[in-house]
Amino acid sequence: MTIAILFVALLLIGVPVAFTLGLTALAYIALETPLPPLVAFQRMFTSVDSFPFVAIPFFMLAGNLMGAGGLAKRIINLARALVGHLRGGLANATVVSNMFMGGISGSSVADCSALGSILIPAMEKQGYAPRFAGAVNATASTMGIIIPPSIPMILTGAATSLSIRDLFFGGLVPGILIGLGMLAITTYISKRRDYPKFPRATARELLVAFFRGLPAFIMVAIILVGIMTGIFTPTEASVAAVLYAILVGVIDRELTWKGFYDSMLNAAVSSAVVMIVISTAGLLTWLLAYSMIPQKLTLSLSTVIDSPTTLLAILGAVFLLVGCVLDVSPAVLLFGPVLLPLVTAVGADPIFFGVMMVFALAVGLITPPVGTTMMLSAYIAGVSILDIARESVPYLLYMIVLLYVLIFFQGLVLWVPNYLFH
Repeated sequence: MTIAILFVALLLIGVPVAFTLGLTALAYIALETPLPPLVAFQRMFTSVDSFPFVAIPFFMLAGNLMGAGGLAKRIINLARALVGHLRGGLANATVVSNMFMGGISGSSVADCSALGSILIPAMEKQGYAPRFAGAVNATASTMGIIIPPSIPMILTGAATSLSIRDLFFGGLVPGILIGLGMLAITTYISKRRDYPKFPRATARELLVAFFRGLPAFIMVAIILVGIMTGIFTPTEASVAAVLYAILVGVIDRELTWKGFYDSMLNAAVSSAVVMIVISTAGLLTWLLAYSMIPQKLTLSLSTVIDSPTTLLAILGAVFLLVGCVLDVSPAVLLFGPVLLPLVTAVGADPIFFGVMMVFALAVGLITPPVGTTMMLSAYIAGVSILDIARESVPYLLYMIVLLYVLIFFQGLVLWVPNYLFH
């Protein structure tokens, strides 16, 4: 109990999550176990010594390289050609652009930054309220960690020994449903506020936009088809994505040496942050397993909850609350290994559990106080976090409703991986 209080207290006073996890683990070792402190450093190293984690820096680098190579602007132009004729054309283009970028970077924060820096100022120039422009970008970027490839899915698979391939494809339908729902909400709000729209694109304009955006679809095809057919693993797919991004940038003459350097630097910094979180979360998770907490939790709750749907509905609410105070990566590393034995004990599908966990935690990206994409979009739009939070309410409610629709109709998640691989 003392350790739980320490964990919450450190979060409340603003200690970074990685250090919060590490300090809590060290306190647990000192107060609750006979283990020597050296064990902490051994387990931290072991936590990051995993081949699937190599995919994280490469997917981040691929997304940065495609942005530096001018592909983000091509994706925006294609999205505008597809949905720009709807009321709130540029806002709807933001949603579709995030759907496309989600199939490249695997990171919501990367998508939010790359697209938001272009689209939020553009929307403001067209008369959109800055808080609405920021809210659309913040909420749409949540698809980046649900549509494959997804860095949190990689973390979930590595931490729980679940198939990363199945987790990837399990997020496909939920990611598309999020995008379609957000398009409907954005169009409705735009009609009420009389936001502008673009003329419907001609067949020639649509064809030109598609042709210029084709490199993005080819990258997505390389990643998904390669994994689906077994040509390469998700980790190898990330390397192929980087090589392809460099090739496209060189051929188009859009990728400069400065752009390449900045992409490498951004990917290195982002990956380092994730790896520190992985190491400290892995240490704390190992300590919980050492103390047999997952087994005790399974034994106590499996006698009370015997319905998989009931358990998943409860866990969905828990993850929604956790997402308000913990970022997605540490949350999946901390809760995935601890709760998986309970999930399997009551007969719930582990792949569905993994996808549902990432989905529910993704909602936390747009909820205070931790909401990462919410804060980033607020900074770009020049408004307060609360302004973004208020404008995000319709999207937030839709995602929560969709989460529980998926829980009660699990086939929407499991159909694609089961059809392709089982």
